[in-house]
Amino acid sequence: MASTRHLTQIDMFRLTLKNSLRHFVRNRLFTFLNILGLTIGISACWVIYRYVRFELSYERGLPDKENIHRVVSKISYSEEEGSYSAGISRPIYFFLKEEPVRSLKRAVPVYKIWGRQVMIPAHGKQAGRLEDLDFEKNMLVATEPAYFEMVNYRWLAGNQHQALRNPDEVVLTEARARFYYPGLTFDEMIGQPLIYEDSLQHTITGVVAALDYPSEFNGQEFFLVKKREQDNTLEEWTNTNSSDRVYIQTKDDKAAAEVLEQINSTVAAKYKQLTAKRELKGTYHRTLELLPLQASHFSTFLNERGQSKTSRTVIFGLIGVGVFLLVLACINYVNLTTAQMPQRHKEIGIRKTLGSAGRHLISQLMMETVVVVLASFLCSIVVSQVGVGLLGDLMSEESRAFADPETLVIFLVAVLLVTTFLAGMYPAWLITRVNAVAIFRNKASGRVGNLSLRKILIVFQFVIAQVFIVSALIVGQQLRYTLQKDMGFNKDAVVTVAIPFKLYANPQVHEKKITLANEFRNIPGVKELAMGTEPLSENYSSSNFVYSDAPNLAPVGMQVFKKYVDTAYVQFYDLKLLAGTNLSASDTTKEFVLNETAVRAFGFKNPGDAVGKMLGYMGRRYPVVGVVSDFHQQDFHQAIQPLTLLSGKTSLSAYNIRLDGSDRAGWPATLAALKTTWGTFFPEEMFSYHFYDESIAAMYKKEQQLHKLTNLSTGIAVVISCLGLFGLASLTAFQRSKEIGIRKVLGASVPGIVRMLSGEFVMMVLLAALIAAPVVWWACNKWLEDFVYRIEISWAPFVLGGVVAVLAALSTVSYQGIKAAMTNPVESLRND
Repeated sequence: MASTRHLTQIDMFRLTLKNSLRHFVRNRLFTFLNILGLTIGISACWVIYRYVRFELSYERGLPDKENIHRVVSKISYSEEEGSYSAGISRPIYFFLKEEPVRSLKRAVPVYKIWGRQVMIPAHGKQAGRLEDLDFEKNMLVATEPAYFEMVNYRWLAGNQHQALRNPDEVVLTEARARFYYPGLTFDEMIGQPLIYEDSLQHTITGVVAALDYPSEFNGQEFFLVKKREQDNTLEEWTNTNSSDRVYIQTKDDKAAAEVLEQINSTVAAKYKQLTAKRELKGTYHRTLELLPLQASHFSTFLNERGQSKTSRTVIFGLIGVGVFLLVLACINYVNLTTAQMPQRHKEIGIRKTLGSAGRHLISQLMMETVVVVLASFLCSIVVSQVGVGLLGDLMSEESRAFADPETLVIFLVAVLLVTTFLAGMYPAWLITRVNAVAIFRNKASGRVGNLSLRKILIVFQFVIAQVFIVSALIVGQQLRYTLQKDMGFNKDAVVTVAIPFKLYANPQVHEKKITLANEFRNIPGVKELAMGTEPLSENYSSSNFVYSDAPNLAPVGMQVFKKYVDTAYVQFYDLKLLAGTNLSASDTTKEFVLNETAVRAFGFKNPGDAVGKMLGYMGRRYPVVGVVSDFHQQDFHQAIQPLTLLSGKTSLSAYNIRLDGSDRAGWPATLAALKTTWGTFFPEEMFSYHFYDESIAAMYKKEQQLHKLTNLSTGIAVVISCLGLFGLASLTAFQRSKEIGIRKVLGASVPGIVRMLSGEFVMMVLLAALIAAPVVWWACNKWLEDFVYRIEISWAPFVLGGVVAVLAALSTVSYQGIKAAMTNPVESLRND
């Protein structure tokens, strides 16, 4: 008996599957649209999951990560709110190392090194070679052996407890070790030499495998940190380098707070000694804070070169986008499936008459849903890969290669089950409500389920689509504003060439650098040239400056950004000189040119009042000879800060070259000539240039990625919404077929019928636009709060977004409207 029942269940399954396939064949268009909509929704959800899972996996495999914190700096001037720096003063680590600090388990420095080149001596059959080092990619780090106690590397060669005990040792990651000595085993690499910057020889004492989880501990070559002479000076306690990071590990948060209290107490005491020594009025305020390691990857308020950052808001927004797109796809399936219900009335009636129970009808619809969802899932495997390509650099190489198969399987199974349930349950329940008797008595109205509910779903779909459309427009406006707004300097046709650190810091080549600049100026196609740090860049430095000449007032000391430039710099970038004169030619610092913000910060009422005043800097006093108008030194997330321009041959770190803007076709030849000339002066150094406007655009990479993401999401949401609208329009046309037939008999035109059917849908889309407007306004204003310099949201994006949505709706509905209007009225009125 059990066997018979088992066979009956299999037969029922086969019959249900066969009926489903027949239904798909008879309704090819709707089947295609259903699969298309669900494929888009599942693919979007899949791609977003891959990205989000990677970003949330940072430090996942690090032991005791809950009790590891970074020490970061918060700097403010006067009563200003202040800004954060990723680094701290270098002496703080040595204080933690040398002084008894209660509650501290370990302190670990991670000081990045600006290495440029490394020599790999000849070994065996392999010739010696010289390799360039990239600060962003190669990541040289000065640290302590405690680093390897905190971070759980797997050692491939060497001994963790013996490696990195001496200044002339180096530990490499697996990738760097294979790059330097490809023909040796890891054990054979131990003891091999590497020569950095021509003369610094180090011996390999360890090789570690790459971490198998995303991490901000991305160093690849590790050296022993050294204490310098200046690390004992009071001045060094006020300096901050964002590349100098310190981590502390304690037993719990309470212990971490105790350590921080001791650090801040010591720093405050050192600064008090400095202000007393210089008799300063304190306008520079600095405190140290703890940043939990698990929050470090999301600390977008910290500007760190070589570190990947992601906003938690963006992550949660992406999760919301994925959920909404999947829900939209399910709503689209519901609308398209229920739109076919009137055409299946007789089939349903016959099944009920022949004794089909409600559960059999439900199983039929659920089987159809399962088949469509599985087909969509299979299509999503391909479409999701295309989607990853469309995202471009939004997904890093690491996130694309990131694998977490167990969690991925769980996610995909959950998506399949949730999608099947959301998409299939309402149509399955709806099919049981059909009255078979009314159908065979010709009293069935063609109405299936609650039409108002379907309209609400359509409005909801277009609310989401409208949110994406308007958001994309506003993000695009802000991005254009940041790139097109007058930044206070002329960046057109400018090429920048960075001077390698070992060259601009080497006093023996200073004259050679100046001679090369003059040679560059003589190259055809070079319009003008200046040396110095670019006006707007990710690299910046600051020092304490003091004004002490104000009568009856204590000296004013403040942290001021500084840029070392030559005499051509002000004219090159078209900086407006408001008072005084430009810098005079000098090998060393002898005078200052301030910006307007610095003038106000020191208490001068107008630019002219600052000219001739003396400022203290590095223990000496120099005059202010000029004042230039403000220009942006950092991106638009940051306010313009006090700044001074000053001379100093030893610190001129880049050539700024303006090409002939009237002869763009000649630029390649000019750049080739620049490279050739560079090679005659510094043949061992690589010539590397960047167009300055592209460098500025790269600083807004996150905003460009967000714009790309909102554009893609907008397209997906509009397509899915239009598919749902197509289903509802089909159902409406079917239900009003007799009305349309009568109107045609009475002389109604095709355009008139199309307008009649379209008007209701246009009103639904406009209602969606009204509902979405306050949501978009609030969300975009929250996003824009991160910008000090931002656009004001106007009505234009909302109107344009509404127009786009209405046009999309009209193009979708018009097809069904024209089809219904062109139908012979005899067909719809035959039964009456």
